[in-house]
Amino acid sequence: MNLTVSYLEKLRLPLLHKLYKDNYPSGKPKGKEDIVILEEDKKIIGSIRIKTYDDCHFLTGMMIINEKRQQNYGSILLKNLPQFLTLDAAYCLCEPSLTPFYIKNKFNYANSSEVPHIVKNKYERYTKDGKLLDILVYQG
Repeated sequence: MNLTVSYLEKLRLPLLHKLYKDNYPSGKPKGKEDIVILEEDKKIIGSIRIKTYDDCHFLTGMMIINEKRQQNYGSILLKNLPQFLTLDAAYCLCEPSLTPFYIKNKFNYANSSEVPHIVKNKYERYTKDGKLLDILVYQG
């Protein structure tokens, strides 16, 4: 088993679209954001999208293909994240059921009153209809 973590080459974006459609239908990778992929023997098995703003990164759309879930691949992807982050702060929003996974992988709760404006706006937009989300900050 040969695992690598790298930026997605834009040429491979259509392949990643198919993987998201099959494994995480609500996720929509875009060519304008940085996308970090986890590959096993040159086959994409996971990814995370990084949106970079003036004062922080926003991590979104983490996906591990269905047949590789619950096998520590998400933790491997997050463990390799620091090399792709150029700013001091990186935030994500997650459903409370996923928070323990992120806490185990160097994230902490962030107070909505102390996060950058862009993150607070996303949080308010996503939760205005009653959806429960936690704001987390990466401590890698």
